[in-house]
Amino acid sequence: MRRKILTSMGLLVGLLVIGSQVSAHHGSRISYDMTKTVTMQGVVTEFDWQNPHVFFLYDVTDDKGNVTHWAAETNPPSGMVHDGWNKNYLKPGDKVTVSVWQAKTGAPRGFLAKLITPDGKVTEEQGGPPE
Repeated sequence: MRRKILTSMGLLVGLLVIGSQVSAHHGSRISYDMTKTVTMQGVVTEFDWQNPHVFFLYDVTDDKGNVTHWAAETNPPSGMVHDGWNKNYLKPGDKVTVSVWQAKTGAPRGFLAKLITPDGKVTEEQGGPPE
């Protein structure tokens, strides 16, 4: 009897953990303003090929020389492979043109809508982030 209770409790805890991770993972559309994109040119500083989403960081310099550090989130690696990406797709120093759906908070962060690499490759994420 005690073994059944412990097994049931372990199963319940496992389901709660999995459920909270799935719930936390989704909701990107809540975080980003999906009504418009912001487009800028920048220089890649970091590229993270990881689950659940690929990220890259880039610096944008304004007309006065002020640098803003931006972050862009993309779909998971498995989805980006279909767009021709791999773990070496972007490198620090790459000059890119980036369009993102910006964070609703106004933070310099967004979900990738379009990317143009130095060699002219274009990636467009149709429909935006997962719901």
